[in-house]
Amino acid sequence: MSLVGCFVTPHPPLLIPEVASGKIAEVRATADAMRLLAERTLSLGPDVVVIMSPHAPLDRFFMGLSAVDEHEGTFRSFGAPEVGFKASGGLELAESIRQAAESSGVPVRTFATGRRVDLDHGVLVPLVLLFSGASENPKLVVLSFSYLEPEAHVAFGRAVASAIDDHDARVLFVASGDMSHRLIPGAPAGFSPRGAEFDRTVVDAVGSADLEALLAMPRELVREAGECGLRSLFTMFGVLEGRDFEPEVLSYEGPFGVGYLVADMGLRDDDVAPSGEAHAGSASAAEHPLVALARRAIEGHVRGEGLVEPSLPPAISGERAGVFVSLHRPDGSLRGCVGTVAPTQPSLAEEVALNAVSAATRDPRFTPLASEELLGLRVAVDVLGEPEEVAGVADLDPAHYGLIVRTDDGRQALLLPDLPGVDTAEQQLRVTCRKGRIDRKADRFRLFRFRVTRYGTH
Repeated sequence: MSLVGCFVTPHPPLLIPEVASGKIAEVRATADAMRLLAERTLSLGPDVVVIMSPHAPLDRFFMGLSAVDEHEGTFRSFGAPEVGFKASGGLELAESIRQAAESSGVPVRTFATGRRVDLDHGVLVPLVLLFSGASENPKLVVLSFSYLEPEAHVAFGRAVASAIDDHDARVLFVASGDMSHRLIPGAPAGFSPRGAEFDRTVVDAVGSADLEALLAMPRELVREAGECGLRSLFTMFGVLEGRDFEPEVLSYEGPFGVGYLVADMGLRDDDVAPSGEAHAGSASAAEHPLVALARRAIEGHVRGEGLVEPSLPPAISGERAGVFVSLHRPDGSLRGCVGTVAPTQPSLAEEVALNAVSAATRDPRFTPLASEELLGLRVAVDVLGEPEEVAGVADLDPAHYGLIVRTDDGRQALLLPDLPGVDTAEQQLRVTCRKGRIDRKADRFRLFRFRVTRYGTH
């Protein structure tokens, strides 16, 4: 099956509630983004995780990997010995990686062999969070980087990819690493004004899949940043080379002087499919956070679990806006659609969550959604732009603009753009008026068009 997912994760132990001592609220964006990655991990159902950690045993001149029967570790040194992770070793894949690296001229050594290796927090934090909802843990191969040139790490990533592609398992690759440790006065590695510059460069490069921008960074800038994740990213881009992917930065923040970046590199290969063990109705690996939030809100309400926390990563939280949530059955037929023309809630996240539950339970055309209908349910979120008044039908374009018809006595009807069977402006006006019981001959009305940003598919 080969590579099914590729994530960038930070590893601050304070993301673990038992370690955080109340500070987790200060990294809420990172925690929310990691929860989203956990949902996607559950959907992917990897058999093996290959993770590169800056805190794994390091050899200056050799890349490293684990080849052991068992990996195990806890947060004992952080005051939470009850929290940990245990996984069998992916011995077959580890050996394939070693052979592929040696064949391509990349220096590599196994830093751990035999029965057991202790896991460092660069591995523990991501894996405890990503597999918090899994019924069993995957097999594990831990990688370490070296002080060799960036190009050597990219080449190591290519060797890892070659071994993964020859392996009969679903593999998730995780690039663990924090960004600059010098963002603010009092930061763990001291303060440098170039720390923020480094982090901006890295976040932009990851979001645009620009390996060359990372390779071109001046060495002085990298040294000034005091980072620990750049070589994990070089290796990751080697793993991704030649694959079809679309990266998504889910969050970035640095409240304690260390930059925390969370990203899903968005693999789009044809052989990446949800695991049969994924939770019915769970989000796909490529599902946008707005759609994932809408789905979580629906599932929580339908299953009687109560309201979900309506939060989004800061990078996509945006301003308040009107939102429509549309639900479709697996065959494409409509199952509910409810929305707001203008924002009614304090935040975009709350707008999405409220309208998602309403689409599932309060659309008068349908009975409330039942739990057995969650399997295969298609969810789309349309974020509305500001309406603009137009003079007449000639200014309408149903492929690109939605339509609001507003009567002088205060009634209105709305139709979203790009709907099946609505191909002309005249059709769009007719359907909208019929929907709102507006008489085109007897009622006085005005026309407003609006754009939408659509997430998910109708």
